[in-house]
Amino acid sequence: MKRLPRAPRIMGIPIRKETGLDLTRAARDILSLRFVPEEVKKERRATCQGCDRWNEAANRCTECGCQMRVKTTLSSSRCPLNKWGPHIEVIRE
Repeated sequence: MKRLPRAPRIMGIPIRKETGLDLTRAARDILSLRFVPEEVKKERRATCQGCDRWNEAANRCTECGCQMRVKTTLSSSRCPLNKWGPHIEVIRE
């Protein structure tokens, strides 16, 4: 799989143009209470834990820097490596 270009990091979290958009979508999901069903959350976490960018000790993705305990529950979240995407059924409600 092709690696994405390395982004500058602050406290280990990559800062890219998409970081602001991702945080905005996450805040919108939290404020609107748009969370994925438990089975979707489990599938996402299993995918992340099987990825070479997974950091078990920090429970983070080293590609996007996100705390996966939170990110995998939000409906509009997506993997930066396109391994999983938004949960459309929840977003359209």
